[in-house]
Amino acid sequence: MSRYDLENELSRLGARPSEEPIKLLGLLLVDPISDSAEYAVRLRRLLSEAVKIARHADFDEEDVATDSLPSWFLELTTGTAEGPIGDTVGSEGKRQYLAARDDRPWDAEEWIYTFDPELRSWSWWDVTINSQGNVCVWVDTKGEPRVPMEELWWALYMAGARSVQPMSLEYAGVWRQQISLLSPKPDS
Repeated sequence: MSRYDLENELSRLGARPSEEPIKLLGLLLVDPISDSAEYAVRLRRLLSEAVKIARHADFDEEDVATDSLPSWFLELTTGTAEGPIGDTVGSEGKRQYLAARDDRPWDAEEWIYTFDPELRSWSWWDVTINSQGNVCVWVDTKGEPRVPMEELWWALYMAGARSVQPMSLEYAGVWRQQISLLSPKPDS
């Protein structure tokens, strides 16, 4: 199994990676609207569902089902610019994306096509918190300093980012020293 295989990426979305990363990882610093742990749960769930869809989708077909994406995401990608009533985190994240990026929202169908493994130039690595309390989103870009990743920016904001700093490359040793923000384990 390759580090760039969707199954491997899916396992990294659910737990701290056990494998060694490449020397340089892409790092995006996120200022979340909500609690850092809540933000990480929303982001991991959204991207996990997108990778699951990509794993089974035939991207040569006209329609790829998006109904397994989180309901809050589906509601935010349709309708008004404000998003659904009651999801203040996602609604504010959407407003911040529109102000910071290109003032054009994505719909779920358009967004999911960007997860075609033959087209996507990044893969998920981890989400951590650094010693200053910043949320750090780590991606594997195969060491490339600039890759197209607007779909990731959309996900970061929709999950509830107030702001996102542009991606930089960072040594993997920095990631190793940080604590992963993981989904809580279900009660047994």
